[in-house]
This record gives sequence, C-alpha cells and structure tokens, in this order.
Amino acid sequence: MALPCELIDEILCRLSVKYLLRYRCVSKGWCSLIDSTPFIKKHLKRNLEGAGGRLLIDSGAGNFNLVEGFESNFDGGDDDDAVAVEIKDPLKTLLSGSCFVGAANGLVCVSKNRMNDVLIFNPSTRKLREIPSAPAEYPRSFHTTESSLCGFGYDGVNDDYKVVKIAELYLQFRGIMAIVYSLKTNSWKRIQNVPTNTRFCGGRGMFASGALHWLAVKNPTKCREIIVGFDLGLEQFREVPFPAIKRPIIYYNTRFLISDGESLCFIDNYPNSHSDVWLMNIHSGAETLWSKALSVEQHGILGSFMFFRPVAVPKSGESVLLKVNVSGGRTKLVWYDLKRKTIKNVKIRGTLNKFDSHEYTESLIQLTKDKLLQRPSKQKPEKKQQKRRDDFLSKGFKLRL
Repeated sequence: MALPCELIDEILCRLSVKYLLRYRCVSKGWCSLIDSTPFIKKHLKRNLEGAGGRLLIDSGAGNFNLVEGFESNFDGGDDDDAVAVEIKDPLKTLLSGSCFVGAANGLVCVSKNRMNDVLIFNPSTRKLREIPSAPAEYPRSFHTTESSLCGFGYDGVNDDYKVVKIAELYLQFRGIMAIVYSLKTNSWKRIQNVPTNTRFCGGRGMFASGALHWLAVKNPTKCREIIVGFDLGLEQFREVPFPAIKRPIIYYNTRFLISDGESLCFIDNYPNSHSDVWLMNIHSGAETLWSKALSVEQHGILGSFMFFRPVAVPKSGESVLLKVNVSGGRTKLVWYDLKRKTIKNVKIRGTLNKFDSHEYTESLIQLTKDKLLQRPSKQKPEKKQQKRRDDFLSKGFKLRL
C-alpha cells in the first residue's frame, strides 16, 4: 500500500540534506517535491526551530571544514564522534583565500581580494554562486586611511538575501559610499542616505533580526560610541542605542558585536580582569534596552583567555557554545552552562590549534545560475541535471541566552 503524499512530505521533511539529495533519484515525483519551494521552506523552518545547528570551521585562507557528528545542543554527552571534514574540490579551490562574511538560513557568504570579490555558497548542498562585481563607481582599492566593510543577511520582508558593502573614503571625496546586492534581482544598487560624520569600527556586519549592525563612532572628535544598523527590508541606516557602559572609548578595540542571526550581543572585554556579554531586547513602544547576560572572570572557569565569543545558543537557553582564544594563540570550544556555571570541553577531531567557528543551519536553499559542484554523498551523478529552482527592529530581538 502506497503512503499518502502528505505523509511522504512529513517524513522527508525530517531528514538531513545529504539524504534528501540522494532521494531525489527515487522518482520524478520525489525529485519534484524535494526541489519545490514550499518543501524547501518547510524543511528550513523545521531546522531553524530544531534543537541545534551545524558548525563550520574556518582554519584561515578559505580552508573550511564541516563538522559531522555534532549538533549545537548541550546534553552532557560526549563529542568524541564529532569530526571536521574538509570541503573538497572544486568548491575548495573557489573558496581558497576567502574570509567569512556571514551566514543566514544555511547560506554562507565569503569575500576575497580585500572584499572586492564576494561568493555565496550552501555548505549542505555544495552549491556556490559568484555575485557580480560592484558598480564601477565603487572603489576597487583602498589607501591606508580608507576602509571597506561587508555584511550578509536575509531580508524577510522581500524573501531575499542581500550583501551590503560600505566604503569609507577620506582621500577621494571624504564620505561614506554604501551599496547593496540583491540575490533575487542579481544586481547592485547604491544607497543614498548614508551616515555622516561617522567612523565604522570592524569590517564584518552582524546580522540579527533582519538587519546588519556595526560598531561606530559618531562625531570622531567627541568620540561618541554608537551602533549603526542597516535594515535589509527598508534598505535604510539607523542608529541603535549603545549599552550603558561608562568606560572611556580608548578601549573600543576590546569591544565587539556578535550575533547568532536572531540575538545581537555586545562583548566588552576588560584586559586582565573579565569580559561582559550584553544582550539587546526590544520592549513595548519600540524601546531598545540592553541587559548584561553574562560576565566571565579572567583566570576563572575558562582559565586565562585573550578573548571569547558565543558561537551557538540552543533553544533551551540553558547553555552557550563559546569559542575561547587562550594564550599561545590556541583556540578551544567549550559548552558553558549558564545555571551551574560549569563548562564542558568540545573535542572535534581534525581541527587545528587555531581556528574560527560559525554556526549555520542545514538547508536546501538553492543558488540558481550555478551548477551543483559537489554532492555530500558517494552516489553517482545524475545524467541529466534538474532545473534549478516590519519595520526595522519592529519584531525585536529574541533573547536566547
């Protein structure tokens, strides 16, 4: 007796991407279902609401590894089965020399050649797309007194993925130029209303709740710290309130913005003392407030560290996965139990002593206009390739720590 189509849909929706890619060969009906937009969105929604995500390990210079046997949840078990598997060619060659920019809904954005070349790939399907070069008026090279910034995120209003590039120009015309790329239209356009009298700090924009965020200094002569947000739906810049921290700005290089795609957090490092983690929340009346969620002492439970940042926060909110930079340039991953104030080291076979790590969600999101570069299974390739198929901050930041 054949299973009803609705039941097949529910069963397949619970499987990982590597199995779904294999099952496309079962029949034309299954292939059509798995490639359909409703199924892809339903599968993504289940993964986003699930217990945990996946880890992408960046060993530098575009050498990326996917961690198998690991999910971002804290269950007190062993992680000995977790292993870092290198992304193979041809995708490996295309990613060589790239730097991580951001991730959203299973898509990862990287940049090469001082952010002049931008690529978007799906680690789960091994598909990649090289996006067009920036408009001619956007500078391709920068002097020592100029800088370039980049960010990537999901525009939920228009169901689109966007890349934002910002050039701070002080020798050419003294100002800021910003452009935004839409994956849906495959085109760039210039943003007219850009911040004035503002200096950005850091190169990578942090994506949270539909917007990209950068630390910045308003009126550099007076050194007023702010957070600049760019709403991907409205394509507008806005100033975001800064946490109530009384420390002088001379320590700005010890402050960082971090995001897991939903929550925006601010890390304030006090050298040789401790580090504070602040979380942003939106209250009634669109009032933005910050609250201190975590404070970790030097030489405490994490030992002596140079810097740490949250990598993943499970839905339970009982723990957080931290990447910790320790003395000697080494890197380690630990689960930090927020209630018990205890840690558990995470062991991933195949990682180097120094690496970066990012969480991503398994998805079937397709990157059209590009071929399937690599399958994560050992199956033979198919003979014929299938067709490829509100207001800023209004919803608030969902606190998960």
